[in-house]
Amino acid sequence: MPTFNSLFLLFITLCSSAWVFADDELDTSNTYELPITLQTLLESNGRSSLVNLVQLGNLNTANIMQTGNNNYVDLMQLGDNNEANITQDGKNNQVELIQVGGDNQADITQIGNDNLVNLNQLGSANFSIEQIADGAEITITQY
Repeated sequence: MPTFNSLFLLFITLCSSAWVFADDELDTSNTYELPITLQTLLESNGRSSLVNLVQLGNLNTANIMQTGNNNYVDLMQLGDNNEANITQDGKNNQVELIQVGGDNQADITQIGNDNLVNLNQLGSANFSIEQIADGAEITITQY
């Protein structure tokens, strides 16, 4: 299980921006900022919760808040400007989210136990899912 220090170091590394300086006669007017490839905020309060996160592209954002035990998020963002906001409060909740393309936005809230969300956004789409129950299941694919 990762410690707070290792998670904090990973968070700082992922959220920092890089600078490139051109050395054309040491002219500092040629300063370029590279895009932040990904931004991630993970907050977990409980036991045995897991986040599996893959982000490929530019300016992808993931905000994941977990409270409770045995919650699971599997998130893949491929493309640019994708955003995922996931909140889990309870136990044994699961989110499987795939965002492929650009400008996808997903807001998912699970409150309760044993809930499942399976959302595939393949293109450019916005979606919001709220599960406030026990044992609820939803699968959505958007093209």
